[in-house]
Amino acid sequence: MWSGKKIFTALAVAAAMAVSVASGAVSAGRVADLDRFPQGGSHYLPPDPDLAITDYAEQSAYADEYMARFFAPWRATDLSYLDVSLDRIIEFQRNTAKKKFFVEGGRVFSAVSMTQIAANGPEAIEAGTPRPGICLSEADVRVLPTSTPLFSSAESALGARGLLKADMIQNSTFKPGEPIAICGASKDGKWILAASGSVAGWIRSERAALVGDELMERFMYASYSVFVRDNVVIKDKGGAVLATAKMGTLLPSEGQSLLVPIRGKDGLAAVMPYRPRDGDAEPFPVAFTPRNAARAMDQLLGEPYGWGGERGLRDCSSTTRDYFALFGVWLPRNSGDQANAGPGIDLKGAEAGSKTEMIVRDGTPFATLIHMPGHIMLYLGVYDGEPVVMHNVWGVRVNAPGGKTGREVIGKAVVTSLLAGQEIKDRPKSSLYIDRAAKIVFPIGSTGR
Repeated sequence: MWSGKKIFTALAVAAAMAVSVASGAVSAGRVADLDRFPQGGSHYLPPDPDLAITDYAEQSAYADEYMARFFAPWRATDLSYLDVSLDRIIEFQRNTAKKKFFVEGGRVFSAVSMTQIAANGPEAIEAGTPRPGICLSEADVRVLPTSTPLFSSAESALGARGLLKADMIQNSTFKPGEPIAICGASKDGKWILAASGSVAGWIRSERAALVGDELMERFMYASYSVFVRDNVVIKDKGGAVLATAKMGTLLPSEGQSLLVPIRGKDGLAAVMPYRPRDGDAEPFPVAFTPRNAARAMDQLLGEPYGWGGERGLRDCSSTTRDYFALFGVWLPRNSGDQANAGPGIDLKGAEAGSKTEMIVRDGTPFATLIHMPGHIMLYLGVYDGEPVVMHNVWGVRVNAPGGKTGREVIGKAVVTSLLAGQEIKDRPKSSLYIDRAAKIVFPIGSTGR
């Protein structure tokens, strides 16, 4: 169990304001790997499933680092831990507002409407030291203060050729109980600009509250539990829904109860004791064993793909991030940053056979990531003679009419090989995951057993 009484170390976190682009598309077929490889974690367990992947001392050190980053918004006097500043956030949002976007149906988004959105946000950011706050419930993190989905092209807005309808204003999500730094508010008061330990953006005002010194200290020096079951609905004593806790959500624990942040009568955050059901949450961090890893996988497999966390769902990087969170290992928010979240082996330029050999030789099942541009996957080991991965993916590349590229849609978290889609005849050259795999990443700092 992690205790906040341990000494915090100042840690710099490089996290992206922008999300990585991964387009996708639709057809009526089915990727054969989904039938070939079992979609359950227990099928990939080694003979010694309770043997720790990392020892207690090392895992405790990672958990200390995790909590230091988790509480960075309350300890920092600026946003340097995000490698951004308010000026850079303002400039990024202004540049975003100048771009051409499309809405559902493929129509161009009105320039007048974008001007109104831009005027409501960046000009309203307050100068000075951010104020400590906390998320009361799950919150979409937006690049601009608007809930309107905006797409990069008419094709994306329409889902043409099965392209993923990626809302480019959706940046990430915050979890209930997540510490944030509140940097300012929109002119209409409906949005606040907030930063967590990994990402910054606009969230709805009702989703967060300012935190007083007493509550902040109580949270920072508490022991913590982490939700190991996904989508746990948290209700008050009257049955009203307060929040939904995704797997990987952290809350302070006191006795048999967890402390759920709520809005107090004075507008500041207060707490409500909440007794989770058996099996919903465990002391943080969970022992990093293959058995616990497979159990975590089972909570993720089958979840529909959600760009940037939209609709309360996960994309590839939030899947790996929440998975590693159980075990006290902090990952940045997007796949590009996760590619640098520990030592790695460069695969660029290697032939597919050499890449496979290196992955099998150096990868640690359940603890190694495989990165390719725009995508991240968790290595599970070898099954039926093939290295296999768990990932939340939109689809595999296929050729489409007019010489364009489309997708054979998967659209959820699955187990596949790195050759998924190889049976599809009409696909671009070098379109398989193994072809595009660029790096093996070791988040727990080990290049294999």
